[in-house]
Amino acid sequence: MAPLRALVVLCLLHLSVQGIRAEVSLAALAKIINYFDENVQPKADAQYAIAISVPLDQCTKEDAVIEDVFSKEDAQKVKDVISKGKICVLCTKSSNVIATRPNGKTKEHSEHILLYPLDDSPMNELLKKADEKSCVVFYSYNSPCVTKCIQSADNILSGLSNWKNIRKENNVFVFNKIWQKDAWRKDMEKDLLKINEVPLYRCNKTNKMECQKCVEKNTQKVIAFCLPKK
Repeated sequence: MAPLRALVVLCLLHLSVQGIRAEVSLAALAKIINYFDENVQPKADAQYAIAISVPLDQCTKEDAVIEDVFSKEDAQKVKDVISKGKICVLCTKSSNVIATRPNGKTKEHSEHILLYPLDDSPMNELLKKADEKSCVVFYSYNSPCVTKCIQSADNILSGLSNWKNIRKENNVFVFNKIWQKDAWRKDMEKDLLKINEVPLYRCNKTNKMECQKCVEKNTQKVIAFCLPKK
């Protein structure tokens, strides 16, 4: 009976590890992205990308306070670093953030900079530090720019797969604006479905920040909120 009991315990442990998954609160996510918008955004309409590892409650509970795990002092540090054209790789006291603006010389876009090279990327460094029960939020101010992120030689799909392979659950990919060069695309839905390997959300601010999950679970269709207006 002892070997059988040990096997049951091992199975339960395996299931508990595999089952670390929680539903993202859209209100909680909106608070995180609004905080970025008010404290990290380099300047109006400037493209940048940031990824942060936070306790799971920050992504699942509306009453969570992002400033508790990413202070305004740290946010200002990130803003200062990326505004100078440098890359933040765990550059804050909390060591839970990576961020960058696009490379003005090479034209490499910000999402690609954070996800590559696959074996030694800023994202890899963040994931090494992240607790397995944490939530990892990757945010790009402009849409996951299909023209660059999918169609070009420096697309991000392998980077997203690498992220998902390292960390199976509690990952969130968020964008805000739809990049102007993508707004005309008729097949953007197909491209966003490719990016949705990591669950894709859009957070956009009119009167207040609003977030929506881009792909319907049952139909696997991209909702209108995440697509260019017709």
